[in-house]
Amino acid sequence: MPSVAMIVSNPCDPDPRVEKEGLALIDAGYDVTIHAFDREEKRELETIVDNVKILRHRIGKTPSGAPNIVIGARVLFGLRRFRKKVIQNLQENPPDIVHCHDADTLSVGLSLKSKLGTDLVFDMHDLAHTWAKMEKPYSIIRRLVSTIIERRLIRRIKKCDLIVTSSGAVSKSSHPGFREWVRRRVTDSNVVVVENRPLPSEKIVPLPEKFTIGYAGKIREITMFENLFKAVDSWPYEEKPKILIAGYGTAEKKVDFLISNSGIEVERINQFSRLELPSIIGKISVMYAVYPTVRGNILDGALPTKMFDAAIHGRPSIVNSGCLMHDIATAENLGISVDPTDVESLLSALLQIYEQHCLIKLQRDWTGETNRLIQAYSELGNGS
Repeated sequence: MPSVAMIVSNPCDPDPRVEKEGLALIDAGYDVTIHAFDREEKRELETIVDNVKILRHRIGKTPSGAPNIVIGARVLFGLRRFRKKVIQNLQENPPDIVHCHDADTLSVGLSLKSKLGTDLVFDMHDLAHTWAKMEKPYSIIRRLVSTIIERRLIRRIKKCDLIVTSSGAVSKSSHPGFREWVRRRVTDSNVVVVENRPLPSEKIVPLPEKFTIGYAGKIREITMFENLFKAVDSWPYEEKPKILIAGYGTAEKKVDFLISNSGIEVERINQFSRLELPSIIGKISVMYAVYPTVRGNILDGALPTKMFDAAIHGRPSIVNSGCLMHDIATAENLGISVDPTDVESLLSALLQIYEQHCLIKLQRDWTGETNRLIQAYSELGNGS
């Protein structure tokens, strides 16, 4: 039974994509352990979720965001210590395959590949270099740092045995995804697309009586919420929609301040568990998944899971136009796309969904993605 060590730089509490891939591999006969980073040092050190073993490592409390240079340095120092600890652990108990989720764990796999000949899988959920620009996307220093991170990533992925991306162009005429980003930079790369689609859902609850616009996930950027509140403020009917915002993140204080200074009815849910997500989605009429494009990841093909999570529960989404999200939402009738800077088009899209007042159906779920992942694994030298 080939052994797989998955590495992720969050506490995996939860990380649905990582857990779903781990379970898929276990079902296919692999022995999987997820090594996670307990930055806040408050999770269980060892848990089993859906037969997937999760080991959480502690090296001292470490921030999650990097709003300034000082905190950014603490994040980098913490990540370095986490990776070093995982490398030491895996050298004592070598796996056949190291599966690194996102670029900040990739050095673990490179170290084991170099020293032990371990197969290396890089799972690219997002474009790591774009995160450096999040807080101040026009900063010259941050753009320089972003370029350095990008060039280092390109050098590193050339050494990977398999690259798993969360998106890829759906046709010759569609916008590119992360698969195309890799192929433009690394020739002859072994890339497979595994979209982060949800598990099948047997139950779909009816739409709420009051039209409710929802957001559920990390709260990292304030401008998307500012535009949403402006659109609702311009609602043409006497009864305005309700807004539900669930989640936490580096911009949560700004969002909470925005809420406290608005006259809009808002239901605020802070950190929630994976098991609570279906009930949260059941409270909304439409998922709001419109992101700023200034740092680039959406335009390069990022596919936020909100669109798929909403669709598996029958809810349409508002998504970005001019990118792969738009192509998939349009082709599969999952929602309406808008320019993230155009409040009027956002209002128009919300009104259209309000007037239609209907459930939708997601045609493709996690099943097909699992098959591609297992097939790609079976072709690895240590994966058979």
